[in-house]
Amino acid sequence: MSIKVNSASKMKHPFSLIELLVIVAIIGILASLLLPVLGQARKKSKLALCTSNNKQISIAIYMYTEDHDDYFPFSSEHNNTSWDDRLGIMEYDGRNITAEQVDNKSKLTDASIYECPASEVALTNQNNQKRSYSLNYGKAHKPSQFRGIGTGSWSMKSNEVNDASQSIMITENNKPGNYLGNNNNDFTNNNFIKAFYDTPDFWTHKYGQLNLSMIDGSVRILSMQHSYLGLRDATSSGNQIGTMWDCQD
Repeated sequence: MSIKVNSASKMKHPFSLIELLVIVAIIGILASLLLPVLGQARKKSKLALCTSNNKQISIAIYMYTEDHDDYFPFSSEHNNTSWDDRLGIMEYDGRNITAEQVDNKSKLTDASIYECPASEVALTNQNNQKRSYSLNYGKAHKPSQFRGIGTGSWSMKSNEVNDASQSIMITENNKPGNYLGNNNNDFTNNNFIKAFYDTPDFWTHKYGQLNLSMIDGSVRILSMQHSYLGLRDATSSGNQIGTMWDCQD
């Protein structure tokens, strides 16, 4: 004897509205837990790339110093040549830029290691490439309070720095007018950075902190107050003497 099975009994029981709402709520809770973790992972990844940029620029600079009697690269105020132009023309940074590109900055199309991936600042001139990094600004004559490695038409020797592990060579400088190949903003220090505490986009990783490359090639993300070693208030003082910005003593 055969038994007939009602086809309706084969149908799966559909979800009720309450069950669907419970599933949606669970998905929402899981998403709320995972999204912050993913956001933090993304930030760490960008910081790692920024650190890699710093290290690659540091290597390029030291290759330059080896060929130029230990002098750091400098900029030129007369023909708008920046320190990164010098690294690019001579291929120290992996680029092979031409004299035409040096004369016409809009033709510099490869920002490569010079742009921090975390930077969200909008450039004033969109025809130029972003440069997220600058060298530590200093003056040749003492007793200047600006004690970095160089500026326009002058730079110091790498072997003249007393404490290479505690002296800043490269700093992030996320200004709207910091363009690749431009000698404006290519050198800076905390005296100029302190004006940007009210500009959130300037601080790409964490407010009040910048990714800094030391003379010895090490890279650290530090607060500006830490870089002053407790000597003065970094939010108001531009005096570099005795701080991590001081490469000349």
